[in-house]
Amino acid sequence: MRIRLIDIDSKIPNLALMQLSAYHKSIGDEVGFDIPNPDRVYISCVFCKNAGNARGVSTMYPDSEVIMGGSGIDIHSKILEPAQKIKPDYTLYPNFDSDLGFTTRGCIRKCSFCVVPEKEGKIHRWQHISEFHQEGHKKVTLLDNNITADKDWFFENSNYLIQNNLKVNICQGMDIRILTDEIAEQLSKMKFINNVINFAWDNPADEEKVLAGIDILKDAGVPLRNVSFYILTGYNTTFEEDKYRCNKLRELGTLCFVMQYKPNKQTRQLARWANKRWIYKSVPFAEYNPHYRRLA
Repeated sequence: MRIRLIDIDSKIPNLALMQLSAYHKSIGDEVGFDIPNPDRVYISCVFCKNAGNARGVSTMYPDSEVIMGGSGIDIHSKILEPAQKIKPDYTLYPNFDSDLGFTTRGCIRKCSFCVVPEKEGKIHRWQHISEFHQEGHKKVTLLDNNITADKDWFFENSNYLIQNNLKVNICQGMDIRILTDEIAEQLSKMKFINNVINFAWDNPADEEKVLAGIDILKDAGVPLRNVSFYILTGYNTTFEEDKYRCNKLRELGTLCFVMQYKPNKQTRQLARWANKRWIYKSVPFAEYNPHYRRLA
């Protein structure tokens, strides 16, 4: 069978397509992004705003079996069961030199802005990093939604990273509200890609817990200059609350990254300032000139 893969909008290599590729190759199928006259087409769409584009692309293959999936199409969609925990086909993205996978799925939270509780349910163990580690890779990209919520499993996997001298990028912001001295000490032993450890501060009401977590990190010897927080904006907060969180984190010596749920002029300006670290570190937001352009 000839299998064509189409990645509509992934920001990083598409794990689902990598696993589908590995599975179909294991049964002798021809698989790739540029397979002509395919018997089957898999279309992956992550973001709802691109669903129309995905459906439009699907009409380009009238003689093929077309299977569309991803959260942008149907949050309940899943890839073939034999492919769900197969080692990904890293050859699909030859310039990507990192392992990719989940150690857990689901989450202990039920945040109203997030699809994970409906899509994946309660937190549960998924795979050990060793199951998707590629020999020769020195980096690991983890997609877990709340990686420290199962503390014992987090330690099993993070110990594997430490023992094998692997750098990690934990893509989703970790939940600083459940940070403990023990977890912070473990984080201080780990190596992070680009030296950035991601947390999240979605709700302004969590300020006390966030500040307490930052103190725990500091006491554990984690450099605050390497700590970054995702800041959710444009959902249920005012711009003053969004600005306050960013300014507070800057005062404390940490980084932040503005996530725009529903972008507007103010949140775009805040994001342009906060998400460019050289600007964020150089000038307070009150003094930021959005029309300034750094010369090359």
